[in-house]
Amino acid sequence: MQILRAAIYGFAVGDALGVPYEFTPREIMTYQPAVGMSGFGTHQQPPGTWSDDTSFMLCVLENILEDGTPQTLKNKMLKCYRDGYLTPHGNMFDIGRATYLGIHGKNSSTDNNSIQGNGSLMRCLPYAFRHDIRRAFYDMYWDNKITHDNALCHLCCIFYVRLARALIEGSNPEKAMQTAAGFIKLGSRITDLPECNSDLKRLDRLTNPEFSRIPECEIISSGHVLYTLEAACWCLLNTHNYRDAVLKAVNLGGDTDTIAALTGALAAIVYGENSIPKAWLCKLKNKKSIENILDRTKEYDVI
Repeated sequence: MQILRAAIYGFAVGDALGVPYEFTPREIMTYQPAVGMSGFGTHQQPPGTWSDDTSFMLCVLENILEDGTPQTLKNKMLKCYRDGYLTPHGNMFDIGRATYLGIHGKNSSTDNNSIQGNGSLMRCLPYAFRHDIRRAFYDMYWDNKITHDNALCHLCCIFYVRLARALIEGSNPEKAMQTAAGFIKLGSRITDLPECNSDLKRLDRLTNPEFSRIPECEIISSGHVLYTLEAACWCLLNTHNYRDAVLKAVNLGGDTDTIAALTGALAAIVYGENSIPKAWLCKLKNKKSIENILDRTKEYDVI
């Protein structure tokens, strides 16, 4: 459970680090880089404020603990949006278009840019901690359909979860990337998702053993699901501690909160909870909600 705790806090702290800088171009971040936990900026939120990324990730964790269904997960996400459930200040100040449409039962399938966003990727971390990983992939697939029923989104979530699982099991980042790459290349034989096969080739760059050597200028830090995944993996592979990993993610600019959150979870798994700067943890808002869910993990045998 200590690794789960590290991952959840690593995610939330990375998210909060990125919130003030979301949508900021890389050119500006280069000259005015993030160096710690700040506030206001893009969304005018105080330091330590996490976004819908952490809210919905916590919904997934709670739904797994309760052996919930896609419908119960959808209800929890709606509760976040409408009632401020699992939010840092009792309200949700930002939400992606596809996620908004999905939790309200509306179809976003006509907007390809929207449904290939990172809204399902940002919440998939808890599936990596399920005892039965094959069951985890199955449940994740159906839960993803709430908001992002798209083959590329499914594949990116599978890659991230398999990467996280390899790190949890003790692999170093380079070996974990190879494990995830080998797993994803098996395609439908492992995932039971035959519709994903045509999108497998789009992950060729990510699964290349030389991926970490790609220069920063070729890493796109946007909200597109594949680019977000690539950016998070690249930041992990090109740093050697939690602090540097999440700051590198934020300083890429663009979708800073999601990329830093995903990077932060992976880095915290590798380097442990103590690697997260205490000054950043102290500023994190509404830790009580996070602690309440983490305390409940002791009661269940699914995670």
